Amino acid sequence: MKLKTINLAPGLLLGLIPAVCLAQEFSADVVYLAAAKPGAKSGGAESPAHQPSELYVSKDKIRLETRGVSGTILLLNGAEHTAIALFPAKKAYQHLAGGPSEYFRGEDAENACPDWQKATDQKIECEKVGHEEVDGRQTVKYRNKGASDAVTSAVWIDSALKFVVKWESAGAGAELRNIREAQQAADLFTVPPGYEVLKPLKAKSKGYLQKSL
Repeated sequence: MKLKTINLAPGLLLGLIPAVCLAQEFSADVVYLAAAKPGAKSGGAESPAHQPSELYVSKDKIRLETRGVSGTILLLNGAEHTAIALFPAKKAYQHLAGGPSEYFRGEDAENACPDWQKATDQKIECEKVGHEEVDGRQTVKYRNKGASDAVTSAVWIDSALKFVVKWESAGAGAELRNIREAQQAADLFTVPPGYEVLKPLKAKSKGYLQKSL
């Protein structure tokens, strides 16, 4: 059966998530935002085109769960530089070339440009904008001065979590809400027992990993 395009996040699949520093573990809802108008203040209405996702973060590991028809789950391990897609409906998994570069930790929220540049293979002309409040939390905003329509234009690093809690591009964006700081179960970040490697796609389906998550 033909595999549907992975739809984990509206950003492109770019670069492996790098090894990150130890930091607070948490979970959160990922709410996708409608595209912001050029020059508009940060913030935006929820996008009706994307159902919210669920994000779990444990030190250098990330789990991103989608909701909807595909229900795909993405597992990222920064220490091992791996990215795996789980397909619960098929009880199958597949190794990926990389994960969404919008989500990463910064060793220092006040100096996160180097971490953003390492987290992606996009060209990031990073500039610190300043402090902003996102959903009641203190963050530091950074923008990509050379961003095109296809790449991330801005990220907000949470000062306490040292993690991206909001990102924007020309056509999409997302914000973490209902952040719950707590230790995360180890089995959230592993391939469940009984899952098998997904069979290779047919030739006409090649390149689906290049599409947006």
